[in-house]
Amino acid sequence: MSIDRVESLVYGVEDLEACVRFLEDWGLEQVEAGFHGATFRTPENQHVVLLGVDDPALPPNLEEGPTVRETVWGVSDEAHLKAIVDELSSDRDVVEDGNGTFHSMDDAGLGIGFRLKDEFDVAGSEPVQNFKEHVPRLNARIDQIDRPRPMRIGHVVFNIPSTIRETAVSFYTERLGFRVTDAVTGMGDFMRPDGSTYHHVLFLAHRDRDGAPARIAFNHVAYEVRDFEEIVIGGKWMRDRGWDTSRSPGRHNLGSNLHWYFACPLGGEIEYFSDMDRMDDDWETRHWDEPPVVNFWKAEIVL
Repeated sequence: MSIDRVESLVYGVEDLEACVRFLEDWGLEQVEAGFHGATFRTPENQHVVLLGVDDPALPPNLEEGPTVRETVWGVSDEAHLKAIVDELSSDRDVVEDGNGTFHSMDDAGLGIGFRLKDEFDVAGSEPVQNFKEHVPRLNARIDQIDRPRPMRIGHVVFNIPSTIRETAVSFYTERLGFRVTDAVTGMGDFMRPDGSTYHHVLFLAHRDRDGAPARIAFNHVAYEVRDFEEIVIGGKWMRDRGWDTSRSPGRHNLGSNLHWYFACPLGGEIEYFSDMDRMDDDWETRHWDEPPVVNFWKAEIVL
């Protein structure tokens, strides 16, 4: 079943004005706004929808406060979309909204949706870096930027109790064709849909704390930018506008992506990332008995 990417995220929020200002500072394009909500999009045409936390159109809330209420997955074609709807309709409600999106729930109780992917081609957005005899930029200078415009939503992360790990992961792998790239005891499972080569597009984290199972909750969403320069410029832009760093810049072990995280008024955290590992179907799942070390750098090194 060719699920290719996150097509949209639907949030229930409390302070709409602050959330709109945050996403504008983050670098997304606002396409509509009103008293009851707002919609933003990435250059690749993924959407972020903001609705009031009590809006009846939202799926049930599994945690208090603002959070992601639905992840809508972009599907490659009509045949695959029909196959997904038929598969899930065998044991749960799947409701079409009249705009081509089918809504349901996963086995952890998280809201999910599916629609045809509508991706824009963003030409010329790739990094161009000279190194030794590799000279893609000859007789040319780097264009300077004041702030980044994140190209795409790269991945989403949810917390789940370890007690439902097997059930939650198998829903995506057995019912929707996701592949596990890294499975880490005491940490979580990194997954990519079959239409993507990114190390992970979905991560289900099951980090129990002090002997108590984690609660089901949204953790973070990550937006891809071109390179580390854009991470730094974007992070400085956000800090200068009063938004708080939640996790220092660094490079992850699993996935290898460079990153900088911020606290987000929409719920959870939000991440700029670049340079993630890419995998195809020749990749064999790695199993880890203990989580590898995460590499966070000192925030003070960022000017």
